[in-house]
Amino acid sequence: MSNTKYINFARRNKCNVFKVNNNRISNHDSIGDANEKCFPHQMKSKRSIMHITVTEEEEEILMLLRRYNDKISVSKVIETFQDFPLSKKTLAGLAEADFTRPTVIQRESILPAIFGKDILAAAKTGSGKTLAFIIPILERLFVEKWTRMDGLGALIITPTRELAVQIYETITQVGRNHDFTIGLLIGGQNLKYERNRLHNLNIIIGTPGRLLQHMDQNPLFDTTNLKILVLDEADRCLDMGFSATMDSIIENLPEVRQTVLFSATQTNSIRDLARVKLVNPVQIAPHEHEQIATPAKLQQSYVVVDLANKLTMLWSFLQTHPKLKVIVFFATCKQVKYFYQVFKKLRPTSLLLPLYGGMNQEKRNKIYGDFCKKKTNVCLLATDVASRGLDFPKVNWVVQIDCPEDVAQYIHRAGRTARLNTSGENLLVLLPHEVDPMLDSLEKNKIPIKQIKIDERQLFSPLLKIQSLLAQSPELKESAKRAFVAYIKSIALMKNKEVFQLHNLNLDEFANSLGLSNTPRVRFVSRALERKRSKILNTSDSESKIKITGIETKDNSDEEQDLDDFLRIKHIHNSSHCFASDDLQASNVTIESEDVKKMQKKRISKVKLVKKSLHISKRIVFDEVGAPVNTNGEQSSKFYDLKDARFRLEQQDAEDKKRYKALKKAKRMIIKEKERKRHVDDSCILTDDFGSESEDSVSLDWLPDPDKVYGKRKHNGKNVDCKHASGSYDFKDTVKRIRVLQTAEALSLNDTEQLAINLLK
Repeated sequence: MSNTKYINFARRNKCNVFKVNNNRISNHDSIGDANEKCFPHQMKSKRSIMHITVTEEEEEILMLLRRYNDKISVSKVIETFQDFPLSKKTLAGLAEADFTRPTVIQRESILPAIFGKDILAAAKTGSGKTLAFIIPILERLFVEKWTRMDGLGALIITPTRELAVQIYETITQVGRNHDFTIGLLIGGQNLKYERNRLHNLNIIIGTPGRLLQHMDQNPLFDTTNLKILVLDEADRCLDMGFSATMDSIIENLPEVRQTVLFSATQTNSIRDLARVKLVNPVQIAPHEHEQIATPAKLQQSYVVVDLANKLTMLWSFLQTHPKLKVIVFFATCKQVKYFYQVFKKLRPTSLLLPLYGGMNQEKRNKIYGDFCKKKTNVCLLATDVASRGLDFPKVNWVVQIDCPEDVAQYIHRAGRTARLNTSGENLLVLLPHEVDPMLDSLEKNKIPIKQIKIDERQLFSPLLKIQSLLAQSPELKESAKRAFVAYIKSIALMKNKEVFQLHNLNLDEFANSLGLSNTPRVRFVSRALERKRSKILNTSDSESKIKITGIETKDNSDEEQDLDDFLRIKHIHNSSHCFASDDLQASNVTIESEDVKKMQKKRISKVKLVKKSLHISKRIVFDEVGAPVNTNGEQSSKFYDLKDARFRLEQQDAEDKKRYKALKKAKRMIIKEKERKRHVDDSCILTDDFGSESEDSVSLDWLPDPDKVYGKRKHNGKNVDCKHASGSYDFKDTVKRIRVLQTAEALSLNDTEQLAINLLK
C-alpha cells in the first residue's frame, strides 16, 4: 500500500522513485524522504540536513537499544525522566508539558513496558497512570521507525468518552515532537470523516462501541501490524457491560502483541486475563501493602440521611459551600437532569453544570472543558460517567449523594479529588439501612472513614418552592416522575441486597421530597413483591399442611397452643372457615389451605384476574310468602354462561323486532283511518256550502254580498266577479279556506286567521 503511494507521487513529479543512488526506498521512509531522493539536484542543502537528521536518529535508536540490553544502567535508581532510556523527542515533550519527576507507578511500569512485556498494573487514583503507558507507546514506535505508511501500531481502549479525550490531549502534548499520527474514535462524532482517515493513523484512542463499529463496517481498518494494546480502566472494560464488545474486538487483533492493563481497582479474574491473552504479565501494585487504599491527603467522611431529606441536605450543602469546586455523583442520568433543572430555577450561589451519558457529545465536551477551566464557585452534577480516570484539577469536594454500587466505585468517585499529592474531601451520603454493610465493606478494603453530623440550623428546605415550580411546569413534573422511577429501578437492580434494600424505602415520602403530590406508579416493584410473597408461601407450604392424628394424652396447654398455631395459619391465608375446639378432636383429619393451592398454580394474567374480580348482578324472584325462588339454577351458577346469554339475547332481539313491526303497522292504520275520516268530512262540508238539499243545511241568505264588500278582482288584466259565469262560488278558494280551518283546529293555534292568510298567500 505504501509503494502505491510512492508510485503516484513519483508520477506527478516525473521521477523514478525506486532507483535513486541504486537504493530502494524502504517502507519506513516518509514522503519528505522520497521527495528529497527524487530531486537531488534541487535540494542539496536540505538533503544534507535530512541526512544528518536521519543519521542522528539511527544512532539514537542504536544507543537506546544498547541501554535496553544494559542491565546495570537500567537498574539504577530513577529520580527524573532523564534517568529513563528515552528518546530526545519524548524528553522534550515531557519538559514542555512540565513533567519532570516520575511517580511511583511510572517508575515501576515504564521500563518493563518499553522492553515489550505484558503488564497488569494497579495504582491509586491520581497517581499518573496515563503517562505510564503513553511513554512506552511513543518509545516502542520510535525504535520501530514507525510511519503513517505502516498503519496502526498502538490501540488504547477506554470505557468513557471523556477519558478518551483526556488521553488524546495528553499524548498529543507529550508526543508533539514525534511524527506519529494520532486519532480519537468516540461516539457522537462524524463517522464518515473518521472512516476516510482511519488507515493513516498510527495511534488510536477510542471507546469499545465505536471501535467495533469501524471494525465491522470499515474495510480500511487494518490491525495486522498492531504492536501494543492498552486497556485503561481495565476492570470496567472487561466487566459485563462491555463483555461482548471487548470479546469481538480482541478477536480481530493479532495474537502476537504486547498487552498493558491499567486501573485503580484492577481485575484479578483469571477468566478476564485469559480473554485479553496476557503472556507472563508483570504485576505492578505499588500501593498494595499500604495501610490505606485511597490517597493519603483525602479526607473521607459519611453522613446518615433519610431518603426524604436528601434533596434538602444537598441544597443546604451547596448554599453553605459557595466558593468551592464540587462534584456531586448520582445513580442515574434522569436524577442529574431533574436536580439540575430544579436547582437552576432556585438560583443557587454557584454555577451548575450537568454531565451524564444521554447528552450530545459536543455539549458533553463543552461542559467537561468548562468545569476543568473553572477554579472556584462551580458544581458538577454527574453520573458515574465522570467517575473513572478523569483528571479534574483542584476539586475541593466530592459528594456521593447516592450510595455507590461497590467499593471499587466508591474509590473511583472519591479519586476525582486529592490528585497528585493535593488535598481534598469526600462525603458519602448513606441511608440508615445502608450504614452497617457499607462500612464493613470499606473497612475490609483498607478505607478509613469517619461519621459527621449535620447541623439542623443550617438546613434550608426548598420543598415549597419546588412544589410550586412543578405545579407551574408540567415538563418539570414529568422529569421528577422519571427521576423517581429511575432511582427505584437502580436500587432494585443492584446485586448487593444487603446494602440496597428496596422494601425499606418509603416511596411516598421520597416522592413528596421531589415535589410530587402523588407517588408515581412503579410496575416492577409490585411484581417483585408478588414474586417474593409467592416464594415465602411456597417455602411455607409444608408448614401450612396440618395433620392431626388423635389428641388423647395431651395436656390442656399443649392443646391450646396447637389451636393457636392452627388459627394463626388460617389467618395468614385468609381462610373464611372457623373451627371449634370440638372439631379438633376428630382423628385422622387433614386440613389444607385453599389459598396455598391457588398459589401453586400457574401465574394468572391481569385480564383473568380482572374477570374473576367482577361480580355479576343477579335477579332474585320472590314468591307470595316472600321467600327467594331459585329460577333455573341462575342463583347457584358461579360463573357467567356466555352461550346461554347469547341465546337469550338473540331471542329477545327477535321479539323486539316483532313488537316494533306491529307498532309501525298500527301507526300506519291509525294514519289511514284519520285520512279517510277527514276526506268524508270534507265532502260533507262541500255539499252543504254549495246549496245541497240536505235537511241539515244552514241558510246563508243573511250574509252580505261579497261583491259589494270586496269588489271585483282582476284576472289576466280583466275585471272578474268573485262568481263564475255559472253563478257559483270559486271552488278552489273555498277548499283552501276549509283546509286552513281544519289545520288550525288540529294544531290548536290561537291566531287562526293569521295562519290562514299566510297559507293562502
